[in-house]
Amino acid sequence: MKAGYFAISRIGRRHFLVATVATASAVILAACGGGNATTAAPTSVPAQAPIQPPSATTQPATAAATTKPASALSAATAGQPAIATPATTAASKAVGPATLQVWGGVPPETGPSDLVDAFQKANPSIKVVYTRFVNDPTGNTKLDTALQGGTPIDVYFSYDVPRMGQRIKAGAAEDLTSYLNTENPIKQWATTTKGIFSYQGKFYSLPTTREPNFIFVNKKMADAARAKFKDNWTLDDFRAVAKSLSSGTGDKEVYGAYAPPDVAREILGPDYWYKNGGTESNFDNPAWKTSLELHRSMIDEKSAFPWTQVLAQNLKAYSQNPFLTNQVALWQSSSFSLRYVNDTKQYPHDFVTTFVPLPAPIGASSFFNGGGINNWILMSPKTQFKDASWLFIKYWLTDGAKYMLKAGKIPSYPGTSVDDVVAGILGPDRDKLYDVPSYQKIVANSDVTLVTDTITTGAAEIQKIVDAQTDRYLIGEITIDQWIQTVKQQADEAIKKAGT
Repeated sequence: MKAGYFAISRIGRRHFLVATVATASAVILAACGGGNATTAAPTSVPAQAPIQPPSATTQPATAAATTKPASALSAATAGQPAIATPATTAASKAVGPATLQVWGGVPPETGPSDLVDAFQKANPSIKVVYTRFVNDPTGNTKLDTALQGGTPIDVYFSYDVPRMGQRIKAGAAEDLTSYLNTENPIKQWATTTKGIFSYQGKFYSLPTTREPNFIFVNKKMADAARAKFKDNWTLDDFRAVAKSLSSGTGDKEVYGAYAPPDVAREILGPDYWYKNGGTESNFDNPAWKTSLELHRSMIDEKSAFPWTQVLAQNLKAYSQNPFLTNQVALWQSSSFSLRYVNDTKQYPHDFVTTFVPLPAPIGASSFFNGGGINNWILMSPKTQFKDASWLFIKYWLTDGAKYMLKAGKIPSYPGTSVDDVVAGILGPDRDKLYDVPSYQKIVANSDVTLVTDTITTGAAEIQKIVDAQTDRYLIGEITIDQWIQTVKQQADEAIKKAGT
């Protein structure tokens, strides 16, 4: 990393919307932009009010609901059309001099610093200052404050569609459509790949990663318990395996799973909070009761980690900890969490991690994976260097994607081979830390249906409602019927208020 090129700030950790807390249904939150990196020289942020969403936020986008990957493509970019990847994204015309301020949630040492160095080498007239914000409510509020205030930002990242839609509607993102029109391969990919977010027919952001969910397995525990994983297993199978992996008492107690998969998401797919086009909440759908009752039952039988401890230890934001300290044997997450497994200094462990796909809901012939395309890159409309900013966005999406593999980022844009993805994400110690063929099978799996939420009506308030009541239910304060009644009533009120 070249001196002076990186101002790195630790501002927070990943979450859903500004001023919300972590959700129990998203227990894998350690997240796309999260991390525990040491930081330096924070960027000064003026004390401005954060960007406010408009009074009504229904249907901010026209993103397709799912990403159904196509088997004809590289598994790293499954679900995308066969597109000729540009050989290079070095400047095709004179651009610069410019100094770009880029804000992202990924620790610089896990990929962004190498990407920036490579970009600057290819484009010597453009310098880049990468500021890291940790992707949680505090960090996102400071990013919004900076976007609204006087802090110069040229390019930045958003890590969920509702917050991104809020920023776009608030005028904090540049329309990239005219740039896409000059880049036929990227335009073809953006306009034909399901799930890519657009607003009023225009593209304000591009996803840089693909993040299917799967189950991490402590192979040492699984082998000792002689656990069997079927090719097409169900949630009943998952629960049975979790029971078989649970053992011990006191300080030596092991829970089979951190938590079960989000059954409601698997059944309902995108926008699962809503029905009737976002005018009413969907929490009275039976899938919610099924999902929550499974989780509570597994806690009660001690095959899932106690929610009292999740809250006490703030494990919604650090769900990797129980898995990497031998407290749980099964953990649902995505490739972005592999950087914790790779970090044997901070997380020393003596077991190999293997992988299995998500279990299917009972009786389901198909289901939603729950993962999606993510790590959306945007241009600030206030930038004085639009051409240079676009050049950097294009580089991150295409040629620069390989540098982000060690952060666990599967490229969303076509062109990276499965072998390169596996080697780059699992790292040089992969044969020691992982069952590599099992991960390669996960990455190469084309039969997953990803989700992209597009409705954000009252989303910030609904998130807080779901979080609070789910916590109460999982620690035994309220019944499932009370959860349904309270969440449904309060969410409907939040939707009505947001629409006025």
